[in-house]
Amino acid sequence: MTGIKWTAGGKLGTQVISWAITLIVMRLLTPDDYGLLAMAAVFIAFMLMLSEAGLGPALIQKQDLDEASLRSVFAIVIIANSGLLLLFNLLAPSIADFFNEDRLIPILRVLSLQFLLKIFDTLPIVQLYRHLRFKALSLISFSTTIAGSVLTLLMAFAQFGVWALVLGNLFAAILNVIAINIAAPIHLAPRFSLTGMRHLLSFGKNVTLSRILWFFYMQIDTIIVGKLLGREALGFYSISMQLATLPVQRISSIINQVAFPIFSRIQDNREQFRSFILKAIRLLSLVAFPVLWGISSVANEIVLLFLGDKWNDAILPLQLLALIMPFRMIGNFFPSVTNALGRPDISLENTLYAVGIIPAALLIGAMQWGLTGVVIAWVITSPIVIIYSVHRSLRIIELNLFYFFRSIILAMCSAAGMYLAVWGVSALLAGNIDPWIKLLVMVASGALAYIGLMLIFNKHGYDEAIDLIRRQY
Repeated sequence: MTGIKWTAGGKLGTQVISWAITLIVMRLLTPDDYGLLAMAAVFIAFMLMLSEAGLGPALIQKQDLDEASLRSVFAIVIIANSGLLLLFNLLAPSIADFFNEDRLIPILRVLSLQFLLKIFDTLPIVQLYRHLRFKALSLISFSTTIAGSVLTLLMAFAQFGVWALVLGNLFAAILNVIAINIAAPIHLAPRFSLTGMRHLLSFGKNVTLSRILWFFYMQIDTIIVGKLLGREALGFYSISMQLATLPVQRISSIINQVAFPIFSRIQDNREQFRSFILKAIRLLSLVAFPVLWGISSVANEIVLLFLGDKWNDAILPLQLLALIMPFRMIGNFFPSVTNALGRPDISLENTLYAVGIIPAALLIGAMQWGLTGVVIAWVITSPIVIIYSVHRSLRIIELNLFYFFRSIILAMCSAAGMYLAVWGVSALLAGNIDPWIKLLVMVASGALAYIGLMLIFNKHGYDEAIDLIRRQY
């Protein structure tokens, strides 16, 4: 909980400032700019996912770590990233041809510099996590993200277009590597030998395969929309997905950053392990359902007031996508659970199942009904895949779906009541009322409705969360 306090505090501060800046940037830039960046980001993110070959989590999970293993991992990271840098630059023209967009070539080549940075941050990050130094990680993330956001804003004002986004991200990445190495300097020479690396390589292989499939599952929508519907439609879709997944990414990253090293420490105490998992699910539900269903209930006001009329086509996708995001937030927690037990194969098999279902649904939706079809395909298939994956993950610690649904049902019902209250207030306020006042009244009404329903129907969960917060302060 101390780790969560620092990680959450840092990310909350980061997001308040960076998203205030981002909303201004969205008004200055166009859907076309964001669509162009999304086309580049999907490929650079895929390659970066391969940059450590899954060995970072393997080092964190391993109980006894020796210097020889660290040196061998360093050598593998050097070789992998050097190769990826060369490969990505060679593939840049082909990626641009795939989207019929020549402007992607220089963008891709500039972003490829991140492979050089990964060589120098993998081992320091492992050391920070192994020693549970969440305060340092939080402060570094806060300062570097804000610096990158400020540069993006200045370049957007200077009318650099998509390059404001590209160079802002790269600048933040450079500062992050410098800060990480100051916080956890490691002076090791690479060892170009695989002796004694069998366990780490096996673990890393499963993590990497799972990541590849997960990435395909999570990013295939960007490729489908960009290829079939064009960069403007991709701009609307990427922003609606970004807004809908913002709490998911931030809260999930907070929980997973803390959960994986902590669960790795207690992996042999199964009773405590199960207790932690159920408590984490309850607490995640208390946050996930009201926040994300709240975003869905005021999506119209969020888009029109903060982004402007030019983003009107992002309203419906945001409304629908936010409805399924609580399930994704909770589902994203479980790979940390199974990986901490030394079972990355569970995540791999779960992702294989998702890859077999969702891409086909997205493709059919895009071809038949355009952008709306893609979003509806997500809404229908995603909960099914997540619940199946949760079931398989729970089995290895001798729990079943009954415990899962019992942990989320009260928060889910309270959030549903909140949603109806917000819609009722919106209907009552329909007319000539200042839109900002309307939004504030809707948000306040939703918060009061949720807290009231929680106190009536889920007093235990409410008290549990309050007690946890009080004990930290």
